[in-house]
Amino acid sequence: MAVIDLPEWAVPNSLEPYLRDFGTILTPFLGGPEQRINRLGTRFGLRVTLPPMPTRDKALIIQSRLLRAREDRLRMEWVQPDFDTGVPGSPLISAAVAAGTSIPLKGMAAGYTVKEGQMLSIIRGARRYMHMFSADGTVGAGGTLQAGIWPMIRASLITNDVVEIAKPMIEGLVSPGDELSWQIAVDRFASFSFTIAESA
Repeated sequence: MAVIDLPEWAVPNSLEPYLRDFGTILTPFLGGPEQRINRLGTRFGLRVTLPPMPTRDKALIIQSRLLRAREDRLRMEWVQPDFDTGVPGSPLISAAVAAGTSIPLKGMAAGYTVKEGQMLSIIRGARRYMHMFSADGTVGAGGTLQAGIWPMIRASLITNDVVEIAKPMIEGLVSPGDELSWQIAVDRFASFSFTIAESA
């Protein structure tokens, strides 16, 4: 499957992050304590609204890429407003990780600090996986960091998998399970709203 990018000039005027949670709550029918069951697969999505396209040519490009991404995958930056990601270096996974909520990183800038709630994406097998740092952490002199992340790892990672911290990217399906539509106003400007949801 190809991965499709929107043009750099297609800057959203509204983003609504959401979480797809595959865990569940077990509620006893006789009033006992409820129990949370965590399941592998919790992942992220974005509801995106683009401003009206100022020219028909630009509207056609957006239309083309969103429609093609229905069959492939769309890739977009996960915007973190008013948060400066700084210069983290060139982060890589430093050892194989099969599961859990912690990853070993190398190749980072010494002294760089990751912040709780900061987003990152991990590339494994030509697919991106969004995660969030679950605690602050400072990179050591050797450029390494054992970082806590959330949610749980969804694919086994290997040494030298790329980690995107400076510009995390979400990659996924466009409006899965829903119709994809767009508005054409009386002024003939086209407006687009869609969701992008991680598929793995």
